[in-house]
Amino acid sequence: MHIAGETSEANRPASTAARLCGLCKLIRPHQWVKNLVLMLPALLAHKLFTGDIWQQVAWAFVSLSLSASAVYVLNDRMDYLADREHPKKKYRGFASSLVPLSWAPATVALLSISGSLIAWFFLPLSFLYGLLFYLLLTTLYTFWLKRLVIVDVLVLGGLYTLRIIIGGLATDITVSTWLLAFSMFVFSSMAFGKRYSELLRNQKIATENDAPLKRRGYHVKDLALVQTLGICTGMMSVLVLSLYVDSTAANKYYECPQALWGVCIAVFYWICNFWLMAHRGRMNEDIVKFVFLDWSTLVGAVIVIACSIIAIWPFG
Repeated sequence: MHIAGETSEANRPASTAARLCGLCKLIRPHQWVKNLVLMLPALLAHKLFTGDIWQQVAWAFVSLSLSASAVYVLNDRMDYLADREHPKKKYRGFASSLVPLSWAPATVALLSISGSLIAWFFLPLSFLYGLLFYLLLTTLYTFWLKRLVIVDVLVLGGLYTLRIIIGGLATDITVSTWLLAFSMFVFSSMAFGKRYSELLRNQKIATENDAPLKRRGYHVKDLALVQTLGICTGMMSVLVLSLYVDSTAANKYYECPQALWGVCIAVFYWICNFWLMAHRGRMNEDIVKFVFLDWSTLVGAVIVIACSIIAIWPFG
C-alpha cells in the first residue's frame, strides 16, 4: 500500500554512486581492446620491444582510449531517444535516465582533453594530429555519416585503419600498404556484420518489409545485399593476405613466409564462421564483444601466432 508522502522504489532518484557506475559503463572500457591495433605496425615490423617503442605504444593506447570514450559518450547523448526503443540499448545511462544528460558536455570535454594532453606531452606531434583527425571523423560519423548507406561502413572500417596509422605515427614506423589494405577490408566486413545484425533484429520486429533502421540509411529489404557485401569484403582481405605471402615485403621480414599460408587459412575460416553466426542470428550487435568471446577467435589467434613464429624462426 502506498502512503502519501512516501517515495516508491521505482521513482526514487538514483544515487550518485549508481550514476557514476552508469557513467563508467557509458565510457565503455571494454571497447578499448579495439585500440590494441595500435601496436600492429611495431609488432609486424618486429620492433615492439626495441628501445622505448613499447612505451610509446602504451601512451598512444591510453591517449586514444580516452579520446574514443569521449566519442562514445557523445554518441550515446545524441542517440538516447532512439536507444530507448532498442531492447538492449535502452539500459544505457542516458537512455535509461540513470545518468543525467547534463553530465555529457563535461564528460566529453574531460576525456577528449585528457587524451589530447597525453598526446601533447608524451608522443610525437604527428600522433596528436592523427588523434585530432580521428576525433573529427568520429564526430562527423556521430552527427552525419552514420546515416549514409555504405559510407558509414567505409568510415567504420577506415577508423580501424586510422588507428593502425596512428600507431605508426606514435612509433615513427612506416605502415605497410599491405597492412592498410588488409585492415580496410577485414574491418569493413565486420562493420557490414554489425549492420546485418541490426537489420536482422529489425526484421523480426518490423511490421512491414521496408522498415528502416533508426538513424541509419538501411531498410530491412537490404538484408541480403548487406550480407553479400560483407562476405565479399571479408574474402578480399584473405586475397590481400594471400598475395602478401609471395611478395618481396614478406621475404624481407620472414625467413619462411610460406608458413603464413596457415594464417590465410585461419583468417578465411574465421571470416566464414563470423558470417555463419551472423546469418544464424547468433551475433550480438556489439561486434567487439562477440569477436572476443567467440571460440573461433581464440583458435584462430593460436594458429596465427604459431604460423607467424614458424615464419620468423623456421625449424631446422
